[in-house]
Amino acid sequence: MSTDEKILQALDDLRTVVQKQGEQLSTLQDDMTAVKDDVVVVKAETGKIPGIEQRLDHHGKLLTGLTANMATVVEEQQAQRMDIRSLHTEVHETREEVTGEVRAAREEAKRDNMDLKATVVKKIQSHERRITNIEEHDDIENPEKN
Repeated sequence: MSTDEKILQALDDLRTVVQKQGEQLSTLQDDMTAVKDDVVVVKAETGKIPGIEQRLDHHGKLLTGLTANMATVVEEQQAQRMDIRSLHTEVHETREEVTGEVRAAREEAKRDNMDLKATVVKKIQSHERRITNIEEHDDIENPEKN
């Protein structure tokens, strides 16, 4: 191969390299355009961060408030449970007390009833003796005795 041919071959190789570099440059420009587009999107998304942070702060405050309210509700429920338990205990004690008083009142009523019966029986017996004595004294017949 002669020098001219070598030069022509080198020029062809150089043209091929330049052509490949042109293609690579075109691809690189396309990639740069895509990167620019991505940067624009990233900037737009980054611009949303303060708003998101504000919403997160607001939600955090709401959750803190809700937590405090729930704690208050739970405390009130505990207090109500304790009140209900103490009322239940008081009702049970009062029921036992009333039951005891009712039993005592029944026993007292039975004793009073027995005393009354005894008094009435004594009076009736006394009256019967007197009536019998009067009937015998005056010779009167008892219509109930047959």
